[in-house]
Amino acid sequence: MSGKRVTVVGASGLGCEFALAAQAAGFEVTLVDEHPQTLKNMSFDAPYFYGSGLPASLSDETAVFDNVLSSNEQLLECVENEVDVKIGVVAWGAFQNSANSLHIGTPKIGLVSREGNELVEYDHLVLATGSRDFVPSFKGWDLPGVLGGKAGQKLLGAYQCFSGTNCLILGTTTLAVDFAKAALTRGISIAGFVEPSLEFKAGADDLQWAAAQNIPVFYDSVILKADGTDKVSSATITLLDGSQARDIACDTVCVAIAVLPNIELPAAMGCSLKFSEELPAWTPSLDDHSQTSLPGVYWLSEFSDGGNQVPRILSAISGETGNAGVILSSRESATEQADYIGLWVQKLNELGGTDVVLCQCESVTRGEFLDLQPPRYLGAGLRAPHVAVTGGETGPKINQDMTKRMTRVGMGHCQGKRCRDEAAILLSQRYGVPLRDIKPSSYRFPVRPIDMSLIAAEDDDYDTREKWPHWMHEEIVPESGSGGKR
Repeated sequence: MSGKRVTVVGASGLGCEFALAAQAAGFEVTLVDEHPQTLKNMSFDAPYFYGSGLPASLSDETAVFDNVLSSNEQLLECVENEVDVKIGVVAWGAFQNSANSLHIGTPKIGLVSREGNELVEYDHLVLATGSRDFVPSFKGWDLPGVLGGKAGQKLLGAYQCFSGTNCLILGTTTLAVDFAKAALTRGISIAGFVEPSLEFKAGADDLQWAAAQNIPVFYDSVILKADGTDKVSSATITLLDGSQARDIACDTVCVAIAVLPNIELPAAMGCSLKFSEELPAWTPSLDDHSQTSLPGVYWLSEFSDGGNQVPRILSAISGETGNAGVILSSRESATEQADYIGLWVQKLNELGGTDVVLCQCESVTRGEFLDLQPPRYLGAGLRAPHVAVTGGETGPKINQDMTKRMTRVGMGHCQGKRCRDEAAILLSQRYGVPLRDIKPSSYRFPVRPIDMSLIAAEDDDYDTREKWPHWMHEEIVPESGSGGKR
């Protein structure tokens, strides 16, 4: 695809780096980022798991805007270099001509802000959509004060709004340590790290740092529940063998187990996906220049299998050929992530029980989901036993769209961001089906929970507004009075 108009979605480090490089190469670059988010959008836990305890100071939009912009030096550099920067803007959908949609013409991306919606034409689309929190369920995880590691870092750094004073951290990953360091610099005490294995995952240096800060590490343990009424007041953790439980005083529980890639936009656009065993998650299938299966659409991510992503994509949109100096990355930090996530889900399920709510939006428990029980409002008389597994020549498979429709897990206002990954892992562990054989539930536009009035047409034409109930069956007389048929 030729042309000079480049739209970059995501002002992460990689997104800003590419925007600057493309601007320097003579492209017309638009950089879009959804932060700063409104308090309403943050309450939907997209893209991070903020939880229900967001501080009221986030409603001061002017202060939040200044904090978010000033905290991102690369974004400020983009502004200084005349990149068309759009912040606080959600990329809710992107469209190209396809077999079922031949009227799009020039590819477009839908952008919505507080002011309204616009469809922006592009020649090249670079998706630097970043990552999201993985937060498995446990009793009390819906209390104000429970949040994800990415959300915690964003609140502490960019938004500079954090209401907790004493935090218990789940996990000993690099994400967990980075959050702990940021929290300590702002006067927030750390009640400890909870780790289900006997290894400090972030490494020996970070373990030494934690010891120097007198932060306890509770090995061979997981959280049993978060306690409190209107907010977290303490947490109960337990050894994996269930032999000992202890209460930890805290007002915040930060879940810093793992992050997973944000793929809603490329998936909803129709990009081909492949399963990454080590994450474990689905990611777009890419060629040597990080181009997806859709022409002119590229994926720029820390989760990519290759290095040198910025020059590779830049060479592709500039019309150059060759492999652009591809350097494969081993992603050492992610090699054990799948096992680590699986361990957390398994032990939380074993020790916490099946009556724990898995899907907060629809109030569906783990047991109801795994037994494929229909929603409670249907009544007991309409329920029948089912299993999630289907067979065939290639072996057993599970379709997550089917389980979603039968149980409503993943159908709520968060669009499955809180529960879809844990739901797939629970199915895998229950039925012995590899995660790669569990077809993920589909994504739909808009990929963020936004007011439909913002993206609706201002008005319908006469025929649609007045005659739509019978336009397939009756003669339609246009407003001008001239005859015609449809």
